[in-house]
Amino acid sequence: MKQKKPTAGAETRQAAASRLLDGEKVSFKNDVTKLIVSDAELNSRYAKGEIRIVTEQARYPLAGILGMLKEEIDGENGKKELRYKLDPEYQRRHRWSIEKKSRLIESFLINVPVPPVFLYERDLARFEVMDGRQRLTALSDFYANKFPLTGLQYWADLDGRTYSNLPTKVRDGIDRRYISSTILLKETAANEEQASMLKKMVFERLNSGGVKLGSQETRNAVYGGPLNKLCLSLSENQNFRRLWGIHADPSPEEKETDEEIEETGDESTKAGNTMFEKMEDVELVLRFFAYRQIDEFKAGLNKISEFLDLFIVRGNNFAPTLHKEYRTMFESTVSFLWNVLGADSFTPLGLSKRRTKIVYDPLMFIANSIDVVPHHANLIAKKDVLRKELEAMYERNRELFSGRRTNFNDTQERNRCVSDAFAAAIAKAKP
Repeated sequence: MKQKKPTAGAETRQAAASRLLDGEKVSFKNDVTKLIVSDAELNSRYAKGEIRIVTEQARYPLAGILGMLKEEIDGENGKKELRYKLDPEYQRRHRWSIEKKSRLIESFLINVPVPPVFLYERDLARFEVMDGRQRLTALSDFYANKFPLTGLQYWADLDGRTYSNLPTKVRDGIDRRYISSTILLKETAANEEQASMLKKMVFERLNSGGVKLGSQETRNAVYGGPLNKLCLSLSENQNFRRLWGIHADPSPEEKETDEEIEETGDESTKAGNTMFEKMEDVELVLRFFAYRQIDEFKAGLNKISEFLDLFIVRGNNFAPTLHKEYRTMFESTVSFLWNVLGADSFTPLGLSKRRTKIVYDPLMFIANSIDVVPHHANLIAKKDVLRKELEAMYERNRELFSGRRTNFNDTQERNRCVSDAFAAAIAKAKP
């Protein structure tokens, strides 16, 4: 289908929709021009240590892990903080089972080599755990008697024992083991932005084997900050979870069966709960904020991961007042969509029941625009009007919303189509 050229009115509506808050604008331009560099210049840069990780090694006795992770030191403004930062929000949602924790303990018992943990020195002698949180958590929980050994392969006679009631010699044996660490020192990076990029690179390469991390799992581990915490918090919004078919209270350790979900009337779906496990719900919150500036990113959705990386690095430094406004606009937008379109909001109405990001992006963007927000109440009161306009629009633009078209022009065209549908519904829904 030949794309319709945006009308002057549609262009005005899109400009209004993308109006930014004070201090929100981010530059996504890359002004670096690729030049031919001589061998002499490359040798000089290498000798100066450009882009070179500075590390040191350390070994920690297992018996001291619990105390190490609880150690507090003086932080900013005299407030106490942990020397070793092991924040729950940084952890993957694929948490270890008791059996897997027990197997780690058994590895130490029989002296099987265990990979080192990787720490980042966020400030002088203050560390955050980049890789190995599950191992450190398992060790800490074991020494705190939080779980009994279960499913051991070579020491099955110890099943059911906690640390405190292990035989004396066995307990002494595990206490004399160590876990190694590699520490990425603070002097590796010249500034916070460079540190974030280097941490991401190191983290991705450390996790290149085994279960592949999702984009947001990696982003969550290395770009911690106020905006990241806001996205984690907003991903728990109950209307948002309903809209994506995520369990109202998802728990990686204790999932309901399909039969139990059906009996309780829960609206979650397998796709929604898989999304939760991979932290794609958190990424969707971030997408909502970043997408407000999609017209500045000429690659469109073709390089969405790069777009979100750049945005969160800068967004973590936004003023607290801006983050507060972000919370308000996100909560009000998902509340409106739940009340006006319900669980079908992020599906191409009339075409498919499958929720898609291709629908989510422009729908959230336009629903939050200054041309639409004042009409939320009228649209809810006459919700069938908006549904019919959107259904007709999706029917006319099947290919555009199929998910295969992700370049910049396609993104702008979808915004225009959704904007036109809302404008038509607003005109018909007037009291």
